[in-house]
Amino acid sequence: MKRGTVSYRQRVVAIAALIVCSGVLALAVPRLLSSCYALYPEVAYKKSLEKTLTTDIYERCISDLTLSLSWHQNAYDWQKQAYFYLKLFSLQPFQADEKKRELLKNAQKAINKSLVLSPIDPFGWFHLATVNRLLQAPAAQVIDDLRLSLYSGRVEPELVMERLAFSHRYYLDFNADMQQQWQKQLLLAWNFKGPELIRFVIQRPESKQLALQAFVYSPDEADKFLHALEIALKKYL
Repeated sequence: MKRGTVSYRQRVVAIAALIVCSGVLALAVPRLLSSCYALYPEVAYKKSLEKTLTTDIYERCISDLTLSLSWHQNAYDWQKQAYFYLKLFSLQPFQADEKKRELLKNAQKAINKSLVLSPIDPFGWFHLATVNRLLQAPAAQVIDDLRLSLYSGRVEPELVMERLAFSHRYYLDFNADMQQQWQKQLLLAWNFKGPELIRFVIQRPESKQLALQAFVYSPDEADKFLHALEIALKKYL
């Protein structure tokens, strides 16, 4: 009886171990296949940051990422796919309007998918605002995307100048809270990207007054800003 009981227990343990292993494999295999399909787009993405690639490379990246995402959904790959759609859009400026709109809608769809998986993404919301503006969405929708970009990541040194330059045209449409947030971004830009902010103000003279409003509680910084602006203007003249 003892041997039979031990044998039964061993079988139960073996079956349980098999179930656990099967579960682990079921979880691991889709991720493995997904990462394999994502290898080529990842390499192409890094190269594209250094130089412009050909349309066939971007198209293959989109195709491979579609396969990758069919096995495992993740926000990063959806954002990359949107990036490649936008690269195709910018690479072919003379293509038919229908084709350009299709590329933008595909990019918009990919960004929305990524934000469902990772909603706290200031870059994702900013990219969505950019695409929606290109799609001629209502200003309120673009501003809402910008608001979510700001609230999900207010201190983003690598994004601050892009957000200022892009959102400047909407400043008068902002509510009081958004105008305050925009001015705080300007102060952030002064701390992290001073020379770029000076160029921004030179290119958009009307923004000088907005900048001075942002410095209202920091008169010493305002003086430094005006001094740097004066020096830069002399170089331009």
